[in-house]
Amino acid sequence: SEMTKTVEISGEGGPLGIHVVPFFSSLSGRMLGLFIRGIEENSRSRRDGLFHENECIVKINHVDLTDKTFAQAQDIFRQAMKFQSVILEVLPPYNREQYEKSAIAPLCFLDNEEGVPKTKVPPPVHPKPALKTINLSGASNLEAGVQATLQQAKSPNLPRLVRKPSSPSLSPLMGFGNKKNAKKIKIDLKKGPEGLGFTVVTRDSSVHGPGPIFVKNILPKGAAVKDGRLQSGDRILEVNGRDITGRTQEELVGMLRSTKQGETVCLIVARQEEAFLPREL
Repeated sequence: SEMTKTVEISGEGGPLGIHVVPFFSSLSGRMLGLFIRGIEENSRSRRDGLFHENECIVKINHVDLTDKTFAQAQDIFRQAMKFQSVILEVLPPYNREQYEKSAIAPLCFLDNEEGVPKTKVPPPVHPKPALKTINLSGASNLEAGVQATLQQAKSPNLPRLVRKPSSPSLSPLMGFGNKKNAKKIKIDLKKGPEGLGFTVVTRDSSVHGPGPIFVKNILPKGAAVKDGRLQSGDRILEVNGRDITGRTQEELVGMLRSTKQGETVCLIVARQEEAFLPREL
């Protein structure tokens, strides 16, 4: 209110004779009101000295025009002119920059330590290694690393592991299924009409090469659930006698999908010893 002046006009005195365009903030791009681009000669506004060029109407009958569309602002103006008294808040050109800054202020908060206004913007999202999930029944999807990590923390059938300080860039899954704490299990699955019936997950390939590949879910139908031995969290080591260390998830999926119906896939998986598994599975 300190930056604007109040202009009271009568809605009954005929056309004002002003030409208005949207007043957009040069700082934020927000619509702040109506910019008076021109005033007609011999008009009511010129005659009574109501407005001047380059002024901005920011409120009409106490209705703030901020963030209104141009059409909405014009409609508010038209409706107001039906009343006997119309009160306008008008921004002079010399206060425009200060007003635009004040329109940004509500978007900010004051940091108590530094006393410097900071804009409330979402913190930058640093991409984390994505976990790719491929469903062996044919569909594939991507999960963000954050979601996958949360899912791993909530899911009782994947062990929670502390990230090793020596390799901070690696997924927490990397420590799982190593030879010290794991036992190897051989599982033969005969591919039926419903497929092998499990999904696999790994982290994206990085400078460290393709990561280890784990069984993510056992599907309700398929060879895995019928056999009953394969579990979520098992690390796949070999497929049909071929070591898959260093192979990509796509290569592994290709091996499994190339198995014809009725054929048997021989898997060697690593599973954590009981002491390292969560209590509930």
